[in-house]
Amino acid sequence: MNLNIVKYKYIYLGFSLSLMILAIIFISVWGLNFGIDFTGGTQLIYKVQKNEVSPLKKYIENNISQGSIVQLTNTDYQIQTPPLDQQKLKNLETYLQKTFILSKPQSIKTIGPTIGAQLAQDAIYSIIIVMLGIILYIGFAFRKVPRPANSWTFGISAILAMVHDVIIVFGAFAILGHFFKAPIDSLFVTAILTVIGFSVHDTIVVFDRIRENLIKKRLANFSDMINNSLMQTLNRSLNTSFTVLLVLSALFLLGGITIRWFAVALLIGIFSGTYSSIFVASQLLIIYEQYKERKSK
Repeated sequence: MNLNIVKYKYIYLGFSLSLMILAIIFISVWGLNFGIDFTGGTQLIYKVQKNEVSPLKKYIENNISQGSIVQLTNTDYQIQTPPLDQQKLKNLETYLQKTFILSKPQSIKTIGPTIGAQLAQDAIYSIIIVMLGIILYIGFAFRKVPRPANSWTFGISAILAMVHDVIIVFGAFAILGHFFKAPIDSLFVTAILTVIGFSVHDTIVVFDRIRENLIKKRLANFSDMINNSLMQTLNRSLNTSFTVLLVLSALFLLGGITIRWFAVALLIGIFSGTYSSIFVASQLLIIYEQYKERKSK
């Protein structure tokens, strides 16, 4: 079966652009729910003994802070508050022991606001450095790509597809943070870097097949050649992504509250990365080459 994928390139790009605009709107209106890794605070995780979260929320709001977050899953209570001193922590543990039959937390993490600001700065730098490194790598790896394509067109198309994936994940977490208190924390940054790597990896597989077909000059028409390359790599891309999504689904369902949102970020990002490598990056190559043809005429 030989589908004409590139025929509807403007529909794919219009759909992607609409999603990106919506994501930016959600981020602008609702913002992102930054976790204690960036804002500073204390995170405690307790094993559930009683499935009652309302009394705990009321106690924390009245005795610790109105801005605290209390989440309940089937197995854990996760409590996030501003930094707790020893006395408040002791009072909380005493209350939990009396009311919920809970003793010591399974885990406790406290981060000061200065460290959180430094982590946020380091996260931004790491993402920027990764993007620059990818542009340089693709520009070097595809430096001998035959005409009509050129290495920088490949690099910029891959980066635009990657930016598409990152914005989609951030937009999804603006929604999840607003309705379900999904946090932006150090695990989320790890997920974003993983999504960037997967997105570019999947795109490079497609681009490498395009380069091979350009060298062999199997088809004179650039659009047909890219469509042929996409069909040759489609099964491989879908099968790889499907197996990764299966693992991440298991991680989301069984991994516990500490890595649940990490798995969600990866699920959204891997799905988006698979889509963008086929329906965004390759289509941008065609549009750019068609623009150059019109300009030369």
